[in-house]
Amino acid sequence: MNCFGDFLYELRKEKNMTQADLAQALGVTNKAVSKWETGEGLPDISMFPVLGEVLGVSVDGLLRGDEARNNETQN
Repeated sequence: MNCFGDFLYELRKEKNMTQADLAQALGVTNKAVSKWETGEGLPDISMFPVLGEVLGVSVDGLLRGDEARNNETQN
């Protein structure tokens, strides 16, 4: 199970972005984004504020993933 990667994929799709779009916005390669989504790697922690801004979620939301989203919909 790859919770972060799955959550990242969902967020990216909600924004109608390709891996290449997200990579360009972050200044990384689309291969890096692919690795994050498949669980082969994780973004550097310094990338989380920009990643959150691009995807419209807080750093805490990124770190907590689906757990945060599920809690928001239950409240």
